[in-house]
Amino acid sequence: MRPDLPAWVSQYVGLRYRPGGVDLDGADCWGLYALVLEREFGVRLPAYPGAAWVPGADSAAIGEEARAYAALFSQVRAGEERCGDAILIRMRGAPLHLGMVVAPGWMLHSHDAADACVEAYNGVQWGRRVVGFYRAEARNG
Repeated sequence: MRPDLPAWVSQYVGLRYRPGGVDLDGADCWGLYALVLEREFGVRLPAYPGAAWVPGADSAAIGEEARAYAALFSQVRAGEERCGDAILIRMRGAPLHLGMVVAPGWMLHSHDAADACVEAYNGVQWGRRVVGFYRAEARNG
């Protein structure tokens, strides 16, 4: 059963997945996180300098770039994450995917096979893939 979600979440559900996108015309996973964090929490992220996932890309190299970027933020222990925190997820064997915690156990995310949606991050599909949680604070923006 899905918990009560913040009212603002509904305006992002269904947002079209667009590689490299960072706005309401479409966004990839990082773009969606950056867009929502700025609009709803007033925190602007530093630009992500790494490569994004595209078919045929080297997932290990992209994963290392994602880990390096994640080091800019405060790591949060599992169980202490809160609404607005980032959740880094392993896909294709590397930490390639980013979502936003919107309620305990639930994330808003988008990827190349799905437009923006809310899903459980501690369930069968994503639970074993969680790499960690991160908090972007105003000092990072």
